[in-house]
Amino acid sequence: MTDYAAVTRTVQRVELDANAVLKQAWLLYKRLFARSVLLAATVYGAIHFLQAIASSGHAGIGVTLLTIVFSVAGLALVQGGLVEIVRGLHDDGDDDASVFDALGRASGRVMKLVCVSILFGLGVGFASLLFVIPGLIIAVRWAVAVPAAMLEEGNARNALRRSRALVAGNGWNVFKVLFAVGFLNLVVLLPLTLVAHGSGPFGIWVATTVGSALTAPYAAHALTVVYYALVQPGRQVVLDPGRRWESVWSAEANAKEQPATAWDEYERQFDEREQRWSQ
Repeated sequence: MTDYAAVTRTVQRVELDANAVLKQAWLLYKRLFARSVLLAATVYGAIHFLQAIASSGHAGIGVTLLTIVFSVAGLALVQGGLVEIVRGLHDDGDDDASVFDALGRASGRVMKLVCVSILFGLGVGFASLLFVIPGLIIAVRWAVAVPAAMLEEGNARNALRRSRALVAGNGWNVFKVLFAVGFLNLVVLLPLTLVAHGSGPFGIWVATTVGSALTAPYAAHALTVVYYALVQPGRQVVLDPGRRWESVWSAEANAKEQPATAWDEYERQFDEREQRWSQ
């Protein structure tokens, strides 16, 4: 993992473009569709299966507790794994992590991710009890806590504080991203729910698993794009296949080979005049 906070400790104030974030997230979604959906389907399928057993009325307290624990940990693993898939392509355009590689890397931070999820849920829940607006404000401020927890060092509280610092000044734009993602999720999940209604436990399990597998990756990719756009503005989130980030040294060498611009010529003439004046 890369400690991005150590590299960019001072948060750069940038204007987040919500439309650009959604477009980039869609490109990531299409490029990573197979792996992202498979990752989400694997975990969500197990979660929804346990939830169906727990809600059947025939499960004991042990199964219910197992379902709760696995649901919380599973959701954290899915979110962390989806962030990790994008991270591999961001840091190295050829690092195409498999589903199991991404889940394995996310499992190394599962406790931190679980703590972030619990704190996020409690914070948004309690704030929403006061009124809807405070809950939305907390959700926006902590929107990139999962990418921060996965990609930076520190504990869960550090990730929440980091998210708040990154989002500061871009709350409205982050809210637009969250609203668009929520609306798209509703568009996908509502028809599946209506189709599964009355089809029995198996039909409901299939519908909820498919719906979660289709919607979770895009939401995770969108928030990961928001994180990178705020931490490293101006840098493309993911390179095209087969390309790598250019090193500083090669960039300088290539720059020397480029033809001089008008500004370069102006600087050269200024240096010559300054040398004549000094003689």
